[in-house]
Amino acid sequence: MIALVCVLVLCLAGGAAGYYFLSRDGSDPSPSPSPVAAAASPQPSVAPPAPSKAPQDCLIGDWLETSYTTNAEFLAGTVQLTGKGVRFSYGADGVLRMVYNTTRTGTRDGDKYQVIHKGNVTMNYVADDKTINYSSPKTTGTSTLKINGSTEGSQKLTMSVNPDSYSCKGDELRLFGEDYAMEAKRVLPPGQGV
Repeated sequence: MIALVCVLVLCLAGGAAGYYFLSRDGSDPSPSPSPVAAAASPQPSVAPPAPSKAPQDCLIGDWLETSYTTNAEFLAGTVQLTGKGVRFSYGADGVLRMVYNTTRTGTRDGDKYQVIHKGNVTMNYVADDKTINYSSPKTTGTSTLKINGSTEGSQKLTMSVNPDSYSCKGDELRLFGEDYAMEAKRVLPPGQGV
């Protein structure tokens, strides 16, 4: 029997900054001096500019994984696995929540590999404009290996806390870890775009 050697290594992230710029024409609105005193008219108040969003603010929200690729090590050697479908959210509270009901598939020497992940993950995260750091993962569920349709082993769903690099543009997120790449689309509330 072949032992399950694959360890799920997935961390998530995303970032792009939205900046608000207030431009002015540079003219001096003060009146020129006059020998006759004139009643001062009130100047319209100008609201201060809205605070700029930090790049990591892009992460906050719900996401759906649209593609995932990793190289996994098995007793027979390295297998490239691909898949999609993980639902996850980065909370403003610094907690990442993930729901797995996905299958990663690949082939090696004519054998078909399937790694089936079912379960939930929560972990803390801290991000800057390029990197996400993770801590304190909590998991429920299992990862199961099948080769050519036969179950070869099962283990508890595990998560890595290795940092990830990320980029975000609009509603698209790309994540890169030590041995994986992933893309995701933002899940918008009903009635808010496509």
